Amino acid sequence: MGKDTILVDIEGYGKVEVERGVSILSVIQKIGIKKEDNNLIVGALYNNRIIGLEYLIKRSCRIKFLTLETENGMEIYRRSLVLLLHAAFKKKFNSLYKLKIEHSLNKGYYFSIEKIENNSAERSSIKEKDKEKIKKRGLEEISKEDVNNIVLEMKRLVNEKRPFIKQEMEVEDALDIFENQGLWDRYWLLRYQDHPRATLYTLEGCTILAQGPIVPHTGYLKIFSVTKKNHGLILNFPLPESPLELPKSIKQEKLFQIFSEHREWTRILDVDSVGKLNKLIIEGGIDSLIWVSEGLHEKKIAQIADIIRRNVRSKRIILMAGPSSSGKTTFAKRLTIQLLANGIKPEVISLDNYYLPRKQIPRDENGKLDFESLYALDLELIQIHLKMLLEGKPVTVPKYDFKTGQRKKEGISIRIDKNQIVIIEGIHAMNEKLTSNISKDEKFKIYISALTQLNLDYVNRIPTSTVRLIRRIVRDNQFRAYSAKQTITQWPSVRAGEEKHIFPFQEEADIMFNSSLVYELAVLRGFLEPLLKQIEDSEETYTEAKKLLHFISNFVYISPDHVPLTSILREFIGGSGFRY
Repeated sequence: MGKDTILVDIEGYGKVEVERGVSILSVIQKIGIKKEDNNLIVGALYNNRIIGLEYLIKRSCRIKFLTLETENGMEIYRRSLVLLLHAAFKKKFNSLYKLKIEHSLNKGYYFSIEKIENNSAERSSIKEKDKEKIKKRGLEEISKEDVNNIVLEMKRLVNEKRPFIKQEMEVEDALDIFENQGLWDRYWLLRYQDHPRATLYTLEGCTILAQGPIVPHTGYLKIFSVTKKNHGLILNFPLPESPLELPKSIKQEKLFQIFSEHREWTRILDVDSVGKLNKLIIEGGIDSLIWVSEGLHEKKIAQIADIIRRNVRSKRIILMAGPSSSGKTTFAKRLTIQLLANGIKPEVISLDNYYLPRKQIPRDENGKLDFESLYALDLELIQIHLKMLLEGKPVTVPKYDFKTGQRKKEGISIRIDKNQIVIIEGIHAMNEKLTSNISKDEKFKIYISALTQLNLDYVNRIPTSTVRLIRRIVRDNQFRAYSAKQTITQWPSVRAGEEKHIFPFQEEADIMFNSSLVYELAVLRGFLEPLLKQIEDSEETYTEAKKLLHFISNFVYISPDHVPLTSILREFIGGSGFRY
């Protein structure tokens, strides 16, 4: 091997000698991998760091190709597809309207559409007849014809294999570009970052601040759909388990409603992107933001307590569920306070205490004990106890010892009268099979999750699962002495359990509570970064750690001293006024 060549160890292909400074794409061509739809390589892991195919390799390294069958590969595909949609939308509506990514919905992403108010120079270039047509219809009346035209433009760009132009430059130069184009969501996001240089991607005049690699050209993006939804659009894409087809869409009207409610909260707070949040922190307005955010939480919890009070004689079984790190424990305590203020004394029962003895726990497909299975619980005892409670009889709730895998000898005796309720908390609470012997008319279901409405900018969203993972890493380290590596390693199995046991039942809820706080990630940054930096690049979890480090670096830090003692965030960072 000469001084101008390097040795690349490629998973599945062995060691390959290549010229120093060659791109990943050239390496793919050198080893003769054909570009097939069912094996489409969209990126790579370079020493466990995610990179794009244009990346130039300058030293010997380990490489693993990322296809659409991997979550990291599909993430690159989705990110590229979002830019494609923005470019097509920009061409259709020019400078009259802007597209804003909001949240996941119906197996896709929901986008809202907003009017541009402050760019008269660009607006003057729109034909008068088009202005009147759009003005008459109004933002909420985007037509199916408009959507079809956007899709046609996206398909045209795909067929023409237009390149995504990547530029690396000084931050000041990137800020000038965003300022000149009026892209203030991207301007303020970049303005307060610590990085000396910025990476931009551009397609057809639509420029974004990079949050990860993008495919080389639009020809990679063949599978997608765009449909109209209320005031906006839904972009659908394939999933890693079936990358050649779109998943069957599901209706999530209650979830959409809670997201819509939170969008109103962000309008009240005037913080709908991280750039705006950072600007507010730097300008010293964070305390007011925290007070209003917490106030909105308390208002919603009080509303839920009022609903329970009005129905206390008919709905005395309150079922509460949500995915990991949703803040269920603190929510239950705050709800209890509001109920007591309404003259209702609730009893709270955790389903964790109803696990079967370890020998009776079912096993999963890998032969491991499946504690997340509904049938790991003593369903018969749960149903007997709930019936007895509704009849005014006392029951002894067991205590489960996870160390021994057995119930403790002593339990807790509880009883409720006609003006009392019992709150059942656990991952299966939404599942009707858990309480099949009790009429739906006697139950009230509450679903809790951290459904963040804050996005990095109008192009890059913040996944709810990312927020919950960050919460869990911090909490596990604070209270369970787990390292970030341990939590990240466990996370895929946690997510798989949620997809199987929680998310399919979320639309069963009578009401949903969004536990996210618009400022929380700025606080969590200080706890998270030191934990992630302990992970070495030789470890598999480094890939996720590196992603999270890049993500959290977008936030200006807030001291935890600003967080109220009753905040749900205290469940994860410590210092809560509640006992757990």
